[in-house]
Amino acid sequence: MKKKLNTVMIMLFIGIIVIASDRGTDKIDVIGCTELNGDGCVCHSFEKDTNVAVWVEGPDTLVVGQTGSYKMFLTGGPAEAGGYNVAGRFGTMEIVDTLSFRHPLEVNELTQSFPLLFPSSSDTIYWEFEYTASASSPTDTIYSCGLSLVYDSIPDFHDRWNFGPKFPINILPSVTGLPNENDQLVIPYVLNQNYPNPFNPVTKIRYSIPQSSKVEIKIFDISGQEIATLVDEKKSIGSYEIIWNAQSLPSGIYFYKLIAGNYFTETKKMILLK
Repeated sequence: MKKKLNTVMIMLFIGIIVIASDRGTDKIDVIGCTELNGDGCVCHSFEKDTNVAVWVEGPDTLVVGQTGSYKMFLTGGPAEAGGYNVAGRFGTMEIVDTLSFRHPLEVNELTQSFPLLFPSSSDTIYWEFEYTASASSPTDTIYSCGLSLVYDSIPDFHDRWNFGPKFPINILPSVTGLPNENDQLVIPYVLNQNYPNPFNPVTKIRYSIPQSSKVEIKIFDISGQEIATLVDEKKSIGSYEIIWNAQSLPSGIYFYKLIAGNYFTETKKMILLK
């Protein structure tokens, strides 16, 4: 029985490689793994493993057109290296770093460009991504799947995977034109992860504000010294994108901070790699 199962899995893996060759990419086998688009990481093993834990964290409420920052976590299993897939039904999945890619055949799903190593078998690893809300539906769901690998480049039953719980998102209509900007709305300010990250020397920073606000975006070096101000003005409700060129600065870790309204501040890290 074991020999028969191995034979079937080898034939399946070969079949996937043939499909990939016909479509001009060798990465088609890692797309279509969520419950939305597929049946899991079946080129490794047919059954999901509940000893592998997968989950998504991030805002559960967005306004139409707003982009939220999310993380998909993975722990358990062989935990030598890991892979992931996340997909949204209506919204747009956004890449935030060079660790992931989106295949043209499944544009609403993201996956890893290469396995991410676990520091140890007891650690938890994660991937960052973004999701932009669509007006297509008042609710949406982010689907996830995580793969815990024996890092030997052989896709077989020693590798273990599991689906994550479905992550629901409430999509609120655009707040443009509200008669009173002081109306209470359950809408977060959002500072997205810069993209690409690491970068050289240009990167993009996106943010959203739910009401007209004074906005500042400042850049700091690793010592905490302020080195640039990218935004310092009042902004209307909406989502914005700015470009930062760090051509004159050395490689290293930098931080960017959003200050908006009367109370909101958030800081994120980015890496300049020349």
